[in-house]
Amino acid sequence: MIMDSCSNLDILMSCKAEPDVEAAGARRGTETSPMPTGRMATIRVAISRVRPQLFTPHGVLIGLYNHRKGLSQWTDVKEKAVVDLFHGEVDEVMRELENVEGEARRCYAHLPDPILCSEQSSFSHMLLHDGCYLLSLFVKYETNAPQYPETAAGGVSDGAVVRDTVFLLENQIPLLVLDKIHQLVTGDTDSCVLESISVAVQGLLQAQLYISKKPQPAPQQSSHLLHLVHHYFQPTNPPPERAGNTARRTGRWRRATEYRCHGNVRFKPEDLVEGKESTILDVSYQVGTLWIPRLQVNSNTWTILRNLMALEEQMTRRPVTAYCVFLSQVAGTVEDVKLLVRAGIVQQFLSSEKQVAQDLANLLTGVVLDVDNLDQNYLKPIWHDLDMRCNKWVNRFMGTCREQHCRNGLYTIAFVITAILFACGLLQAVFAVLSYKYKK
Repeated sequence: MIMDSCSNLDILMSCKAEPDVEAAGARRGTETSPMPTGRMATIRVAISRVRPQLFTPHGVLIGLYNHRKGLSQWTDVKEKAVVDLFHGEVDEVMRELENVEGEARRCYAHLPDPILCSEQSSFSHMLLHDGCYLLSLFVKYETNAPQYPETAAGGVSDGAVVRDTVFLLENQIPLLVLDKIHQLVTGDTDSCVLESISVAVQGLLQAQLYISKKPQPAPQQSSHLLHLVHHYFQPTNPPPERAGNTARRTGRWRRATEYRCHGNVRFKPEDLVEGKESTILDVSYQVGTLWIPRLQVNSNTWTILRNLMALEEQMTRRPVTAYCVFLSQVAGTVEDVKLLVRAGIVQQFLSSEKQVAQDLANLLTGVVLDVDNLDQNYLKPIWHDLDMRCNKWVNRFMGTCREQHCRNGLYTIAFVITAILFACGLLQAVFAVLSYKYKK
């Protein structure tokens, strides 16, 4: 069997996601040394359980935590994926998967069911069916049937399939399993499926405007699909820390309206330029202007950000969490959201700006971040620059004048006319005094 290089991007990129609720996570995980390019790496982060309901799949049930519930409408779909790849001859495949079962179990932070953990055939059966189904979404082989989301049982939409298989931390299986199945399909023990999956994931994130349209190489190692997504979310040019700020404490971000009023800060949208590597995390500050990449806000936005934050609780660097802290505190009220919407930074597709503000304010429920640690908070230098700007009286005066007297064009014209009339009246009074004193 020979692998075709194309992937099912046309299916993965036509997504409109289902709603979700709130976030929390368990801290756990380790990092290992890099693996040689071309081979699947050892696991860096675990697949952990995250509650409450936010992280529960809506349709597609994948992995150990949902294995008992998996005997449902998706059984036939997954069985069909196995038949299409192996034509029903799975005995040898099952033996190969049983050889990696111990390593696959160690990829999960929690083993919830002692009975399931003792049933080797049941666990390997789950790995085979879920792995073949995921490969049917991301890699097109010569033996593949039509793509499964189009014929999915229960009428689950493409967007729900993408949400459940890519963005949910609990709903994952290790990529080493996909790599093993891929090698059995192609007959090439040196091949690695990560490259093909990386192309599909990049296309998905580009279509949803989370990263720019510039191809990036696949990472040398990745644990599962959400971990792969996190790799492409990294800020490309984080601001450097200034020497004078290392001893100063970092505080809470001010609201966007406060930065505008007290610091005379301008908010400008940063576009993801095609051909230049950039992500929505590339926030920058330049001479009174805060540049923030455009963000499309829908229900899927919170799913992605919260699952990535839960994943980062196992890591040293936490850029997505730092970005969410910034966004939640800067735009946590309706007035702030309206300011960012007018600036073109937030493109909201929810019911109202009030709903966006509520969701942003609740984004950090259960999240803890060391804001003074530059490894965790890459936006720390920008906070200090903005704080220093807001503490200067000139900026406070200019910001207050612009906020109160120059809100729009009419206000600006009226303010200029008033200032001219005041200046003329002042000159007239000065000349009147001078003419009285110096009568000549």
